[in-house]
Amino acid sequence: MQDYSNLLQGFIRQSNAYSNKWRSKLNSRPSLSSYNTTKRAQIQTVSSPETLAPLIQTRCDAIQQVIASYKRQVDRMYPDERFGTVHKHYRTDVMKKSFKNAYASLSKISDKLDRLREQERRAQDALLQAQIECQNLELNETSSKSKILKANDRLEQKQGELETIKEKVTRTEDEYHQEQKTYHQKALEIYHDCRDLEAERLNQIRDTLLAFNQAIHTSEYSAEQNAMYEKVVSTIESQQKTVVDLDFWAQTYHVNTLSRSISLETSENDDKEENSESQSTTRKTRKSPKNETTNLTTIVENTTQPVAEPEEDQSVADKPTTQAKGKQKKKKNNTAEPTTPDQV
Repeated sequence: MQDYSNLLQGFIRQSNAYSNKWRSKLNSRPSLSSYNTTKRAQIQTVSSPETLAPLIQTRCDAIQQVIASYKRQVDRMYPDERFGTVHKHYRTDVMKKSFKNAYASLSKISDKLDRLREQERRAQDALLQAQIECQNLELNETSSKSKILKANDRLEQKQGELETIKEKVTRTEDEYHQEQKTYHQKALEIYHDCRDLEAERLNQIRDTLLAFNQAIHTSEYSAEQNAMYEKVVSTIESQQKTVVDLDFWAQTYHVNTLSRSISLETSENDDKEENSESQSTTRKTRKSPKNETTNLTTIVENTTQPVAEPEEDQSVADKPTTQAKGKQKKKKNNTAEPTTPDQV
């Protein structure tokens, strides 16, 4: 955990150095390459790591709190020894002593049983020697009866000793089995105590790991980091204006007058184009000569209709009507030539 905190501290130093370095470079650049709103956006971008440094420092502080709590728990569970560098759990000696006391009775009975079994083995060997001696004396014709009786007495004595030892072994084995059950019960109780202590140690490790991960991956830190980057992006999108920078560039290099003259010429050209378009539209809407001739012919026909006269002048009226019809036929043959009302 301390190594991770040191890693973040190094990142903070590098982030500050990075921001200072590139701010200095951007400020020292000529205005031809970086200026106005674009330059401010660049400076804000390279300053983001430095803005992030306080959030990382907050994480480091939280990690240090976890480390301090962990050290207090470790010092409580593993106190320093007066001599030596080995750290033992504060209940280690108590648990060892409990196991030793619980096994003490069983250990005594076990040692006693081992001694009895050794005595039983020796008694068996002695009985075997006595049996061999008796057999040898009985097979030897020169053996006296007293020797044979003494050998038989020793044989019976050895048999009695062996029987006694066997009885002791049997009783001791029963005691051992009973004490073994008692020891198992005591050992199980001690085991549960050790289990509780081990559970406490494991829970302490678990709590430390959770606290450490929450310190380095806290949602508050993520939310603040996201808000910071969203603010930077929003500022660039709203304040970095290419058109404004181009106007600034034009003013810096005194080309704003030229821009005005160019805009005036452009507006004049636009007016000319609009006038020419209106004239062409007017031409298109005018009537063709053929249509005009047809309309005039219709007018002539309407104006040359015969007017009703008295019966006495009927013969006179027929002559003009005949002349008008002749004129109409002539006009229909010459429809290619436009006619006017004067001709009618």
